[in-house]
Amino acid sequence: MRKTAALQALFPTVRGNMLAATLTQPDKWWYLSELAQFLRTTPSSLQRELKALVDCGILQQRREGTRIYFKAETRSPLFPELRGLLEKTAGLLPALEQALEPLQVRIDSAFVYGSVARNQEHALSDVDLLVIGGVGLADLAPALRKVEARLGREVNVTSYSAREFREKVGAKDHFLSEILRGPKEFVKGSQRDLDEIIGKPRRSTSSDLEKRAR
Repeated sequence: MRKTAALQALFPTVRGNMLAATLTQPDKWWYLSELAQFLRTTPSSLQRELKALVDCGILQQRREGTRIYFKAETRSPLFPELRGLLEKTAGLLPALEQALEPLQVRIDSAFVYGSVARNQEHALSDVDLLVIGGVGLADLAPALRKVEARLGREVNVTSYSAREFREKVGAKDHFLSEILRGPKEFVKGSQRDLDEIIGKPRRSTSSDLEKRAR
């Protein structure tokens, strides 16, 4: 869960993370231990906050045997405004993932960089997105316009084919060198996928070493 400066300022406790998880996925029922694992905390740390959010009508709960599940109360008059607020902060990456899903078979890697990845964004910060694969700006623009309208933030996208990206990195392109040195939030793929595109040797894992020793 992204913990942005804006989210931390508005909800300085674990409550902000709980709201972000439940309200940006309003159809999902969360079991207590599942929610705690997702938020990287303990179930006991959530119980008081969950009760408060249920009591005030922001979340609803249901019981199945000994288990209690929680989800967003979409009938609450506060739901549309709260969800919109959280999508503009913690919900950025899921919104981008959803927008790029129809194009994902043509995307090798996609990640957010800049102030958002550094967690230094403010309410008016643009979102810097880099996409590598067989898609161009003409393919990406319609999908990203929907994200901009939904989040109220401008998305600045740069796209490269895998070959072009690899060649520019090999030529030590200043722009890409700066991006690669900085933090990244992956929307598609991982750091390993990016390294493979660049042509870096794959790092050996413990399982790889065990196989070689046999």
